[in-house]
Amino acid sequence: MGGQQSVEVPGGGSEGYHVLKVLDNSPAHKAGVEAYFDFIISIDGVRLNQENDALKQVLQQKLDQPVSVTVYSSKSRSSREVSLVPSNTWGGQGLLGVSIRFCSFTGASENVWHVLEVHPNSPAAQAGLIPHSDYILGSDCMSGDDDLYTVIDSNDQRELRLYVYNSEKDACREVLLTPDSAWEGEGSLGCGIGYGYLHRIPVKSPAAAAKDPEA
Repeated sequence: MGGQQSVEVPGGGSEGYHVLKVLDNSPAHKAGVEAYFDFIISIDGVRLNQENDALKQVLQQKLDQPVSVTVYSSKSRSSREVSLVPSNTWGGQGLLGVSIRFCSFTGASENVWHVLEVHPNSPAAQAGLIPHSDYILGSDCMSGDDDLYTVIDSNDQRELRLYVYNSEKDACREVLLTPDSAWEGEGSLGCGIGYGYLHRIPVKSPAAAAKDPEA
């Protein structure tokens, strides 16, 4: 698995609000905030290194006004500034249209599971997992230090919602998969899973992404 790498962020620390979901057409969506990978670490110059009402208070004070937000990406392993306009009239839930959870982003880039070979007619194949370019980020029933293998074993023949990133498309999607230890092949998923340093998501810098014609 290897040691965790330290991350330098403006204001120091290693905590922030992990963006778990971004609603379509929301203020966060329009600003390019990315679910699963992005952490909101400061807003309007205020470092968000504690779980309190600071984020909510600034958003309410800046209603319908542009506010500068610092976001750390565990995918590019870098921080960036984005401009958000909090709104209660954009048509959805919340001022930003995101679901967030306060946690540490140290080691966030390490907690991924690389999909390797996918066997025909397996639960993984039926769910549409793509070999070598898919990376499982987690599931709806994972929390804290939960391990994917443990979650799979404890949910045999029960549907799981997986959050999956595809490196070729540079996009995330939700995948419904039902582990089945009784299927005709090996394992509950019927696919190889790689974990550790050699199986992390390839780093794509913001500059490289901007030059990519397919991005």
